[in-house]
Amino acid sequence: MELLQAILTVAAIAAIGIMSPGPDFFAVTYASMLQSRVSAFWVALGVICGNGVWAGAALLGVGALFALFPTFYLGFKIFGALYLCYLGIKMLRSARQPLPENAADSSSSSAYALFSKGLATTMSNPKAAVYYASALSAAAPQHASWATLMLLLATVILVATVWFSLVILVLSTPKASAAFRRFKAYFESLFGGLLLTFGLKRLWDAKP
Repeated sequence: MELLQAILTVAAIAAIGIMSPGPDFFAVTYASMLQSRVSAFWVALGVICGNGVWAGAALLGVGALFALFPTFYLGFKIFGALYLCYLGIKMLRSARQPLPENAADSSSSSAYALFSKGLATTMSNPKAAVYYASALSAAAPQHASWATLMLLLATVILVATVWFSLVILVLSTPKASAAFRRFKAYFESLFGGLLLTFGLKRLWDAKP
């Protein structure tokens, strides 16, 4: 009973964090609407793996490591913020460029590049490690076994997989793709501006 309660608690906390609009969501949304479901799948897989890495790192005490070595945490935050700014500026610069024909059916990016983009987007957020550390430490039963901790980690990954699968299924429809092509400049300006805002906010938060 205690284990079930822990799983449900972790699932709820993970859902709140994962479903909240942020760089992860915008990366998967952009790929879903601009490219194919396969392309969006690789981006989402990178995002899901990133969430798994941070959740697993939380189980190993990386959140405590950041607390003990604030300079390391600060450096990680700055690096992540700069990466988000780079993505935002790149998207803003491409907003006015027309899409090639059949852009929704093909992609010049390899599966590895798409996966790496999703993974890097998630890994650029060290706050996720702290978030998961707080969630897992609060929800995990006292003196939990490794099997229990791995089950909680699997719960986080499952929540991320279900959520981003739904995002891809809904936003990769022909109607959504057509809407994106019609309002490409506005969508890319919006997503680029949001990513740039996230990055600048993290740079501001990182200052001493």
